[in-house]
Amino acid sequence: MSMAILSVLQLTEVAAAYVFVILLLPWLFLRRRLAGFGSVPVRFMIYFLTGNFYIINLVYLLQLLHISCWLTLFLGTFAPFIATGFVKYKGGLLAALEKKLVQILLVLGGETGRKTLFLRLRRRMKRLLAALSRKGSEAVKKFGFEILVVFGLILLLVYMYGTNAVNVYGYCASDVVLHNYWINEMGHNNIFADGVYPFGMHCLLYHLHGLFRIPVYVLLRLFYVVQTVMIHLVLLAFLRCVCKSKYAPYIGIVIYIVSNRFYHYTYIRYHATLPQELGMAFILPAAYFAMAFLQEKNVVSRLKEAGDAGAEEAEKVGGEEKKEKGITVSGLYLALFAASISLTLTIHFYDTFIAGLFCIAIGVGFCFRVFRWEYFKRIVAAGIAGIVIAVLPMGAAYVTGTPPQGSLNWGISQLQSAASVSGGTGTDGGNKAGEGPTVLENILDRMEFFVTNDMETAQVLVGSIGLLFVLGLLWILFRKVDYGAVLVSFSIYMATMAVFQAASELGIMQLLEVTRYSVYLGYGIPAVWSLCVDALILILFRKAIVLNLCSFAALAASCVLTVRMGVRPPTCVTPYETNEAIICLNNIIRENKGQAWTICSANDERQMIGDCDLGFHYETIKFLKEMRSIDEETEITIPTSTVYFFIEKIPLLYRDPINTEKATRRVSPEGAGKPLSEEPGIKPYTEERRWVTMSHMYYWALAFKELYPNEMEVYYETEQFVCYRVRQNGYSLYNFAIDYGYNGYDETKKDQERGT
Repeated sequence: MSMAILSVLQLTEVAAAYVFVILLLPWLFLRRRLAGFGSVPVRFMIYFLTGNFYIINLVYLLQLLHISCWLTLFLGTFAPFIATGFVKYKGGLLAALEKKLVQILLVLGGETGRKTLFLRLRRRMKRLLAALSRKGSEAVKKFGFEILVVFGLILLLVYMYGTNAVNVYGYCASDVVLHNYWINEMGHNNIFADGVYPFGMHCLLYHLHGLFRIPVYVLLRLFYVVQTVMIHLVLLAFLRCVCKSKYAPYIGIVIYIVSNRFYHYTYIRYHATLPQELGMAFILPAAYFAMAFLQEKNVVSRLKEAGDAGAEEAEKVGGEEKKEKGITVSGLYLALFAASISLTLTIHFYDTFIAGLFCIAIGVGFCFRVFRWEYFKRIVAAGIAGIVIAVLPMGAAYVTGTPPQGSLNWGISQLQSAASVSGGTGTDGGNKAGEGPTVLENILDRMEFFVTNDMETAQVLVGSIGLLFVLGLLWILFRKVDYGAVLVSFSIYMATMAVFQAASELGIMQLLEVTRYSVYLGYGIPAVWSLCVDALILILFRKAIVLNLCSFAALAASCVLTVRMGVRPPTCVTPYETNEAIICLNNIIRENKGQAWTICSANDERQMIGDCDLGFHYETIKFLKEMRSIDEETEITIPTSTVYFFIEKIPLLYRDPINTEKATRRVSPEGAGKPLSEEPGIKPYTEERRWVTMSHMYYWALAFKELYPNEMEVYYETEQFVCYRVRQNGYSLYNFAIDYGYNGYDETKKDQERGT
C-alpha cells in the first residue's frame, strides 16, 4: 500500500473518531433536549462545544487522578448515557440488562433459532432505516441545495489542506515534536510532564489515541486537516446565525479559502496540528452566545414588563425565559459562553486574549444594553466562571509543585515586556505631527506585508471594515438594533485587530507577534465581507425568497470574480521530517510486531515511537560524539536484534520559521570534515549544523558497510535519503564505533586548516 493511500485511510479514521466523539455523541445525548431549539447552525455549535468541553475535562480529571487508561476513558466517554439509563429505568436497569442477557443465552443455547434472531434484527434495522430515511428526506426538503453547498465547501477545504497531508508526511512545525512528547507522557498518567501549560489539545488527542488506538504521531501528522475543516465550519455556523440571507455566509469563506490575494502568513499555520489554531474554533462561539444572551434577555425583559399577558406571549413566540429542563434559554446561552471562554484558555491563552478583545467590542456594539447591571453582572460572571474552569486543572498541578512550562513563562514575559515599552512612539516617528506616515498608512502597510499580497487588497480589507461599521450604524437607525449592533461589534473587533497588528509602528503595546495577529485577521476577513454583502442586500430586499436568491447570485458572482483575479493552488509545506523517514517508520512498526528494534536518527522519531513498547531510539549526534576519539576500548553497542540508521543525503533546512524553503545541499566530505556541534537540544540538527551532522553520519555508514557488506544492508533509498538496516545476534552485538576518517577534529587539524 502506498503512503498516499495509507494517509487517506488514516485521515478518514482520525476524522471519523473525532466527529463520533465531538459531534455524534453530544447529538445523541442532547437531540431531544434541544429539539426545536434554535437553528441547525446554533445546535451544531452547541454539540461542538459540548463534545470538546466534556472530553477535555474528562481527560484532565482522569490524568490528575492518575487513573487514565482505555477502560476509564471508555466508561467516562459513555458515562452520560449510563447515567441517563439509570434515571430512565429508575432502578430497573438491572432488570433490563437481565432481560437482554436471557435473550442472549437463549440464542447461545439454541432455544432461539438463527432465523428468528435474524428476523428480529431485520425488523429493527428496517425501522431504524425508515426513521433515518424519513428524517433525511425532511432535511433535504427543508435545506435542499444548501446541503450540497456545505458538502462542496468541505470537499474544497479537504482538497486545499488535505493535499499537503497526502504529499507531505512529516510534521510541518518544529514544536509538534514537543507536543508529541507531552502526549506520550500522558500515556503514563504524567500530564504536565514539562510543566504547567494549557493542555486542551493534548487532552483531546490523547483521548483519540487512548480510546481508538490511533498512534500519536499519526494524529499529530494528520489532525490539522480535521482541525482546519472544523475551524471553517464554525465560522460558517457563526455567519449563518448572524446573517439574514442564506448564502451570504459562504461568500467570504470561499474567497478566503481559494483566493491568491492572501499572504501565506494568514493560513500557513493551518498545515500543522497546533494549539492556537484549534483554539480559534471557540472564539466565534464565545462571541455569538454573548450576543445571543444580550438579544434574548432584551426580548424577555420587554415581555416581563408587560405582565402576565406578556409572559403568555413569550410562550407563543418562544420568548424563552421559560425554564426548559431546569434551565432558562438565557442561562443556556451564558453557560455556552462560559464553556467557549474556558475552551479558548484551556487550549491556548492567545485565543483567550483575542476572545477578550471581541467581548470588549461586543460591549461597545451593545453598549445600550450590556452596561445595565442586570446584563453586565451575569455575562461578566459567566466569563469569570469560564476562566476559572480552565485554570482549575493547571492551578491544581501548580499548587502540588509542578512549575509553569517554559513557553508559558515566555508568553507571560512577552506580555510584561510589551507592557513595559508601551506608550512610546513608532519606529519611524510617524506619530509626530506632520512627519512620517499616518496611522491609516501604517495599518495598510502592515496589512499588505502580513495579510495580503498587494496594497489594493489591503485597502479593500480596511475599507470593508469601515463599511461594515457604517452599515451597522445605519441598521441601528433603521431600528434593527440587534442586527446593527452585531455589525458594529464585528467591525470594532476587526479594526482593533488591524491597529494591534501595526502596534510597533504606532507606538502602542504589541502583545502578540505580528504574524500571530495576521492569522486572526485572516480568519475574520471572510466574516467582514459576508456581513457587508448581507447588510447591503437586506437594504434592497426584505422578502426571504428574494433575499436568498440575491445572496446566491452574489455568491456565484464572487466565485467568478475570484477565479478571474486568481486562485491559489493547494500549499505543500516543506516538513521538518523527510517523507522517506515516515515511510520507513511506518514499515518498521508494521514489520517488527513482537520484536525489539532501534532507530538511530535525528530527534523527531524519538517521540514518534514513544508509544511503541519494543521500539527504541538512539540520537544521531550522541552516536557520532561517542566515537570522536577512537581507541581499542571505544565501544558503541545497541542491544536490539535490528537497528535502522536514518540518514539524509540532502539534509533538511531546519531553520525557516514557516518552513517553505527547499533543501538542495548534499552531504559531502567538506561537511564531514567540519566539527560536530557542541550546542544542546536540537541545535545540531538546525541550519548548517544539520548538514555537518548528516555528512558525518553518511560517511560513517559507508565505512561500516565496507567493513560489513552483508550485514549492513540498504533498507530504503532515494536521491535524498537512505535507511540502512543491521541485523545482529543479541548475544554477539556489533561494535558500531569505527574509524570512518572524520571522527576527530583535534588541534592538529585546526592548525593545518589555519596554515600553521
